[in-house]
Amino acid sequence: MDKELLQQARKYVYGYLTEHLPAEYVFHDYDHAEEVAEVAGMLAKKAEMPQEQAILLKLAAWFHDVGYTEGAEGHEERSAVIARQFMEEKGMAEESIQFVEQLIRATHHDAVPEAAPEKILHDANYSFLGRKRFERRGQLLRLEEERASGERFTMLEWNRRLLDMQLSVKFHTIWAQGAFSKRRNKNIAGHKESLAKARKTDIRKQTGKDFGRGVDTIYRVTLRNHINLSSIADGKANMIISINTLVLSILITAASAGFSLSQQTIGENLKFIIPVLLLMLTSLTAITFAVFSAMPKVSGQEFTEDDVRQHRVSLLYFGNFLKIPKDDFVDYLRGLKEDQAVLYDDLSRDLYNLGQVLQKKYLLLTYAYRVFVGGLALSFIAFLAAFLLL
Repeated sequence: MDKELLQQARKYVYGYLTEHLPAEYVFHDYDHAEEVAEVAGMLAKKAEMPQEQAILLKLAAWFHDVGYTEGAEGHEERSAVIARQFMEEKGMAEESIQFVEQLIRATHHDAVPEAAPEKILHDANYSFLGRKRFERRGQLLRLEEERASGERFTMLEWNRRLLDMQLSVKFHTIWAQGAFSKRRNKNIAGHKESLAKARKTDIRKQTGKDFGRGVDTIYRVTLRNHINLSSIADGKANMIISINTLVLSILITAASAGFSLSQQTIGENLKFIIPVLLLMLTSLTAITFAVFSAMPKVSGQEFTEDDVRQHRVSLLYFGNFLKIPKDDFVDYLRGLKEDQAVLYDDLSRDLYNLGQVLQKKYLLLTYAYRVFVGGLALSFIAFLAAFLLL
C-alpha cells in the first residue's frame, strides 16, 4: 500500500507539472522532484526512520515544489495546499496531512529546519550542490531565473550568486554530510576558479582588452586620417598663401616702381587700374581665407565640473584639457584607465571635435580657392577688355 501510494503521488505530480508548469521553469520541474524524493528516501533509510514517517517524508519531497506552477513567490504554501488535496482524496489522516504540510513549509529558503524529517528534506532539496551534475543543474537554474524574472546575468554576476548559495547552504544531517560534503567542497573549489575566470573576463571587457584589435584599429586609422587631412589642408593653405603673396608682391613692386608691360606707369595708364585692383583684392581675400584656415585655434568647448563627472565632455581634446588644473587632468586619465567604455566614448567625442575643425578648415580653404580662381578669371577678362576696348 505504501509503495502504491508513492507511485500514485509520482504519477499525480508528473501529470500536474506536465499540464500546469510554465516552460521557463526548467530547474524546479519533475526531474528535481524525483531527485529530491530519491535522496530523501536514501537519507531516511540511513537515519533508520520509521517506515510510516519515511513515506510521509517522500510525499512531502514529491510535492514540495509543485506550487511553482504559479511562480516562485509563495510556492511552498501552494505546494502544501496541493499536497493536502491529494492526501484528502486518498483518505489519509489529518495528522499525516499536517505533518506533510509542515515539512513542505520548512523548505522555505529562510526557514531553519529543526526536526529530523525537516533536516532530511532540506538536505535532499539541496543535494544537487554536492553532486557531479552540479554544473549542469546550475545552468538550468540560471536559465530558469533569467527567463522567469526577465533579468539577464553576466557570467560574473551569476557565478557570484551561485557561489553565495553554495557557501550559505549547509547540510544538517550527518548522512547528507557524508554523502555530499566532499563533492560539494570540490564543486565550491571549481566554482571559485570559474568565478576568478569570470572576474578576469569582466576586467578585460572593462579595460577594453577583450574588444580585440578591431576597435583599436578603427580609432587609430580614423585619428590618423583626420591628422593627415588636417596636414593636407594646411599644405593647400600654404600654397594659396605663397602664390597670392607672390602676386601681391609683384603688383605692389610694379606699381611702386612705375613698371608696366608697355613701359608706362600704371598711374599713367588708367585703363589698367581696375584689373590690377581686382587682382590685388581677390589675392588678398584668398590669402585671408587661407590664413584663417591654417591658423591654429586653441579655444575649446564650454563645460562645467558636472559635465566632466557625467562624461558629457572629452578632456582628451586639446582645447578642453587646457582649462583644468594638471592634477585634475591626471585624475581624469586615471578614471579612463579604470573604465574602458568611457575611454572609447571620449575618443569618439575627440574624433567628432576633430571632424568639426576639419570641416571649418576645408570650408575656408574652399572659399580661398574659389576666390583665387575667380579673381584670376575676372582679372584676365578685365585686362583683356581694357586692352581691346579702351
